[in-house]
Amino acid sequence: MKDYHVHYYLDSCARDEMTFPNIEKRCLELGIDEITVLKHYSHSLPNGERDWVFWHTIKNEEWVKFLNEYAAYKPEKLIIRSGVETELCNEKGDINIPPEEQKKIDMCALSVHYMINLDCCEMDFLLYPNLNFCPGHNNEEGMRLREEWKHKVESVGPEKMITGLVNGYINAIKRNPKVKTLAHMYDGLLPLRTYFCDVDSLGESKCVELLEPLMKIAAEYGVLWELFGDGVVNEKILLRANEMGVRFCATADGHMLKDGWGPLDNLKRAEDFIDRLGLNRGTVDFSR
Repeated sequence: MKDYHVHYYLDSCARDEMTFPNIEKRCLELGIDEITVLKHYSHSLPNGERDWVFWHTIKNEEWVKFLNEYAAYKPEKLIIRSGVETELCNEKGDINIPPEEQKKIDMCALSVHYMINLDCCEMDFLLYPNLNFCPGHNNEEGMRLREEWKHKVESVGPEKMITGLVNGYINAIKRNPKVKTLAHMYDGLLPLRTYFCDVDSLGESKCVELLEPLMKIAAEYGVLWELFGDGVVNEKILLRANEMGVRFCATADGHMLKDGWGPLDNLKRAEDFIDRLGLNRGTVDFSR
């Protein structure tokens, strides 16, 4: 088994136990033979500040420490690659790590942690939609801003929003060779649903059709579609991607070794999900 999305202790989201020796020991116990250890890398955030919700801009001293600790560690049996989890920023395909820093690691796992800037819809909604994560905005002003954003998204329409997101992914893949996986993709539409875009009103078949250009490019460039084992609303999207040659990879999105909300053990759940749908697995080509 392989998992290209394992978090490192230097990030606040991961436990202190997530060091290279501990990760290797636990992975070998679970039958995992290859991983990528990721450092969160965000060059900037939507609010222009160092911190937003639970994301943080990169601290250079932590980045250097990660690179140095990776270079110094010599695995006994496990293949360990270095990488970052970073964000897709806009429809042009900019990603949240400069090109010169990408050269220092093996791969980028590309996430959409928050709404990207689309040509049809600027991301000027600086609250996170889930108020459980932003209780300070659970007030009259926060509700007013949410309603304004909902109205904006409704006026643009889900077809244009999906097309813009697809264009962003495609441009990022073409422009950034270190992008090897599309992280926690589910059926590809979760970010839009999170930001109140009613993509499912289009129907399953139309959503599949709008995502097909991304499927084609992901297959052509060998970029893997990462699955977590749940959260998929429209399974037809994954089945069509499989038909078009997309390859999938399972992940535990591991933030801790054995327990809690993100243990490495969860990889088995993701592997079972891939098996249930009969999807084709892929491996990252690190020579490209």
